[in-house]
Amino acid sequence: MKKLFIKLFRTTGRLVERFKIYLRDIKNVLRYGLDAPKYMERIWVDPREITHMISREEVYRLTGIHRNRASGVVINWNDVAEITPITEDFRIEYCFKHWQEGKSWEEIGVFDFMSNTKAYGNWPEEKIKARFSMLDKAFEETKNSRRLKTRSEMNPSNFREQDGILVHIAKNGKPVFGGNGFHRLAIAKVLKLEKIPACIGLVDKDSISYLKQYRNPE
Repeated sequence: MKKLFIKLFRTTGRLVERFKIYLRDIKNVLRYGLDAPKYMERIWVDPREITHMISREEVYRLTGIHRNRASGVVINWNDVAEITPITEDFRIEYCFKHWQEGKSWEEIGVFDFMSNTKAYGNWPEEKIKARFSMLDKAFEETKNSRRLKTRSEMNPSNFREQDGILVHIAKNGKPVFGGNGFHRLAIAKVLKLEKIPACIGLVDKDSISYLKQYRNPE
């Protein structure tokens, strides 16, 4: 009986969450038209065009929402105060040194770096090494297939492109990295892929018309 109640509670919670999402989508359409962005929708971007990023702190300052929940939020991009080149981030830097220059993860100092981060700090070294071994496997698979998988290909129960590479659409339709999916983006850039799936982030109010092209996987 307890298990049935827990299952019913979780199912109800998911239905309520989906209802809120669809209501949010409808509000966007009513306010911005049929081309309005949808929450966690999949878009297709050229990773070679992504040269800059904004931090989760900047997203929160603009919206009051965590970056992973600010998907499909329309803003005035003129209000963005902080934008930085992605090459300044160590994660992008060490990926290029490893996959493009052939340096080992140990040589670059990745494991020491990861041991001092919030995300990996409590992990034993072997677990961190296993994580980067998995990234090497993902790199080789992508190199062979010449494509990145969508989130639904990775997990059929995944909602839209949730947890995908987060990409904001800035002024003039410029794609800007949102800080989620560093390693996947680095793989795509090192391999010079032309189109990759991404999860939509913030959208400049004057760039909504560009979403038509970003919804096209070709």
